[in-house]
Amino acid sequence: MKYSDPLLILYENYGVDITLVKDFFAGKKYAYVILENGNIGISANIEDSENFSITDIKKDDFGSYRNRLFLLAYFNALLNYNGNRFSKEDIFNIIDFSLYENIVMIGYSEPMYKKFSDKMKPAVFDYSSDEPFIKKQNLMSDYLKKADTLILTGTSIINNTFPEIIENVNSSCDVCLVGPSVILSEDILRIYGLKGIFGTLFRDNVSAIANFIKENYGTNILKKYGEKVALIK
Repeated sequence: MKYSDPLLILYENYGVDITLVKDFFAGKKYAYVILENGNIGISANIEDSENFSITDIKKDDFGSYRNRLFLLAYFNALLNYNGNRFSKEDIFNIIDFSLYENIVMIGYSEPMYKKFSDKMKPAVFDYSSDEPFIKKQNLMSDYLKKADTLILTGTSIINNTFPEIIENVNSSCDVCLVGPSVILSEDILRIYGLKGIFGTLFRDNVSAIANFIKENYGTNILKKYGEKVALIK
């Protein structure tokens, strides 16, 4: 089955209204969008693309990395605070990973990886990591075909590999989208048949979050000011 770009789907469903944007900034590690209503959305900056402004954005150009960085943060700010059925449980309290035999993680999340016991460590693919256990990229297709659960980070949306990855897993594979920059969208959950989306809300301390991103702090600092939530199938 062929899948579309999730950012394109959200654009077609909700559009992009630049007049709603109060502030936008792209730092070395994260970008943020703050809307006029005070909601903030963030996106991980994986290509170190910074020093550009909202005037550089072409909202319907989905091939531009800078546009994708902006759009992910924008849709996070627009949609993440609309949910009324979020669970506040950690992913490990919701999903019993011991029931799976072939766990694959695309996009290395160190805190999550460390929570897995030695007997059920996932096979990890991440071209930007030099950890010794990272699998070679040319093996990914074979691992995806055998996977019974797949853990994806928001990076797969920014670099637009998400649809292709989903297309390569078998229909019985449980797919989880995780990380502080994933979009907590019922549309994404339903269209892609995900097991769950595990993200972060930044309801308070918006100005502090913005300052941390401007000062190029990473996930370890940001997560202390966020609330982990889950949207389950």
